[in-house]
Amino acid sequence: MAKHFHSKRKLRKKWLIEYICLFLFAYFTIKLCIYLLVDINPASLLEIENVGGEIYQKFQKYTVNNPIYLLNYEGSPKKLLPVSIETPSSEGGKRIYLYSTHDDEAYASKESILDASEYLKEGLEKENITVIKENGSISEFLKMHNYNYQASYVASRYFIESELSKASYDLIIDLHRDAINKESSTTVINGKNCARILFVVGKEHDHYQANYDLAYTLHNIVQEKYEKLSRGVLLQSGPKVNGIYNQDLSPNMILLELGGNKNTYEEVKNTIDLIVPLIGEYLNGKKI
Repeated sequence: MAKHFHSKRKLRKKWLIEYICLFLFAYFTIKLCIYLLVDINPASLLEIENVGGEIYQKFQKYTVNNPIYLLNYEGSPKKLLPVSIETPSSEGGKRIYLYSTHDDEAYASKESILDASEYLKEGLEKENITVIKENGSISEFLKMHNYNYQASYVASRYFIESELSKASYDLIIDLHRDAINKESSTTVINGKNCARILFVVGKEHDHYQANYDLAYTLHNIVQEKYEKLSRGVLLQSGPKVNGIYNQDLSPNMILLELGGNKNTYEEVKNTIDLIVPLIGEYLNGKKI
């Protein structure tokens, strides 16, 4: 009898745990559905593809590209890293803001995208361009706020908005390093191996055409001078891609893939030496 009673008690305990788990699952599922479906066009509820698309767009808006949601959902971030400590000059002349959303990317010879960024900055300054290079660490910002890698553009948006609140820029460059095979990411110009470049434009915001026109203009300038140096302009949209890259913040913003993970730092520097005068040409209006 005691054994039977003990067995029934264990069974009730198991049922209780299962009911609690089921309740929690249902609770959070309903909350998520209400959150995702709010503001969705009722007509689209009749078409499953439309529902999926609208839910995806809403998810993208409020998690991938909205720092108000991720960074400030508990108020302002409690841990802030210093943004650029440099102050943009108030004098005339062209200005560039240079940062890297994925600032932990590295090349085959172990130098990082930040090393490439510093070399690019030095070259552009020789073209009489004021360059503000981001000094805050975006990767460290992610760690401090317990965000995963997919939230990188949310974190970099915080830095960009902070910088744009201080000054306007003629060109904003998000510098990246691609992950492709060496043959695709390398070309030979003037007897030197050079890391090829690629312009990436997010198509999932209303004013992407301005960013596309800018990227295509720079691609054409490079193409005219060094035919195989640029891999072109890549328009990105749809599932599994960011689709905006914070380019909705400014029509003067480009995402530039500088070489790939198989390139050496020397190949990257060779490319920077070639494109710096071309960027100077674009900004200063001087034909070289």
